[in-house]
Amino acid sequence: MTGEIQDLQAIHMSVQTADLNMIGFSCEETITLSCGLMNIGRGICSVTIKPSTSLVPKHGGSLEIEINRPYMKASIDLGSDSFLKTREFLLRTSVRPPTLVILLDQSLRVNLKGDLLINKETNRKINDISWILPLK
Repeated sequence: MTGEIQDLQAIHMSVQTADLNMIGFSCEETITLSCGLMNIGRGICSVTIKPSTSLVPKHGGSLEIEINRPYMKASIDLGSDSFLKTREFLLRTSVRPPTLVILLDQSLRVNLKGDLLINKETNRKINDISWILPLK
C-alpha cells in the first residue's frame, strides 16, 4: 500500500496566464497567475503575488486547497526586490510557459494516478518558491 501513495513536499505548476494588476490611484501592483498542476493529477491553482508591506523584506505565503473541486489558491508575499525581479521575468515572452515550484511546510499525499488524498479543506504554509524559466 505504501508504494501506491507518495508524499509531495513541492507542487509544480505550469503558468498558463499571468496578469499584472495596478490597483487604485497609487497603482499598487499585484501579479495574478493561473496555473495548471503538473505533479498532481488534475486541477488548477490561482496564485496572487504581492510585495510585502513589512519594513524588513519578508517572504511567505499560504496555500488553500478546496475539497469539493480541483482548485487551489496561493497567496505569496515577496520582498520588494524579489517582487520586481519576478515581475520583470514574467513580462518577458517565451515559447514555453514558466514553471512555478511551491515548497510546502507539510507534505501532501497523492496516489499513483496523481489524485490528491485529502478529506477536508486544507491549508499549508509556503516555505519557499522556485521558478523554472525557459531560455529558448
